[in-house]
Amino acid sequence: MAEISPKIQFYDAEKLKNINPETMKLWKKYEVDMTLRELSRRTIDGYLNDLQHWWIYIYDNQDNRCITQLDEDDVTEFLFYCKQQGNNSRRMKRRMSSIAAFYKFLRKKKIIESSPMDFIDRPQKDVEIITQTFLTIDQVGQITDELDKLIADAKTTIGKQNGMQLKCYALFSLSTMGRVTAISSVTWKHMDFDERKAKDIVEKEGYIVTLDFSEDVKSLLLELKAFREENKIDDGGFLFFTQSDGAPHQATTGTLNKWCKKIGALIDVPTLHPHDFRHSGSQIMKLNGAKVEDISALLHHKGTDVTIKYYLRVDQKQIQESHDKFGI
Repeated sequence: MAEISPKIQFYDAEKLKNINPETMKLWKKYEVDMTLRELSRRTIDGYLNDLQHWWIYIYDNQDNRCITQLDEDDVTEFLFYCKQQGNNSRRMKRRMSSIAAFYKFLRKKKIIESSPMDFIDRPQKDVEIITQTFLTIDQVGQITDELDKLIADAKTTIGKQNGMQLKCYALFSLSTMGRVTAISSVTWKHMDFDERKAKDIVEKEGYIVTLDFSEDVKSLLLELKAFREENKIDDGGFLFFTQSDGAPHQATTGTLNKWCKKIGALIDVPTLHPHDFRHSGSQIMKLNGAKVEDISALLHHKGTDVTIKYYLRVDQKQIQESHDKFGI
């Protein structure tokens, strides 16, 4: 695991009031764009925090120029400074991603022709290695059984709600094969139970997708919804939520990752993480005979090459049977 990156003290309220006005106009355009794409306020504020550090550096060291006047060397100078101050590779990648996304927006709007970030390589070290898990059908059944026990053993209404929510999260994620950013943002308003679809969901980089789910998952969700209504549990309109300061909040991707670890612990898979539901759902579909094209469409991939390379494993049992069939 990468070491925690030390914080660099950039923030200065007075300096932020004097950042190049053209840069701030461009930020406002970018903020409007992200809002219209329904990125959460938390996500937008994350971008703003990263960019404010950069703007303050420009203010202090690069004549407070507009970001459209900077070149590759100017941006590299800022990134080098952050690295010298102790930022690890993970933190550097985040800074670079925030700056690159801003420039990508400006290029899309034809405000600039090219991005300085196109010529700067991302760091490769200190990136946490994530174990990829393909859940088997038996393991999915085990998850269901363990969560059913958790629900049955709950002593309080909230305890039962939390167990039901955890079960819905696991099976909804597996059935839809949605990215964790999409799962996090689903609300009841998105749900079309007649068609068994969650529609117009904002996910990775603001893309809008539709998530399909099974009849079994539909029943679980309706049961969860009815339970909350019957017990007057305020979920803030979110499928998956947490309580903080007496109010409901959208379950963040970080929260969903914690839930995933809890689910993994139930079946002795401590490395389980949200993306594993996506891999597992696609693999189970393949083993049950689904076409790669259909799996790819449900994963919202632009082509089957990504699906085949990263999401589907070779069925060794099938290969062995084929080998035995021909007597070689």
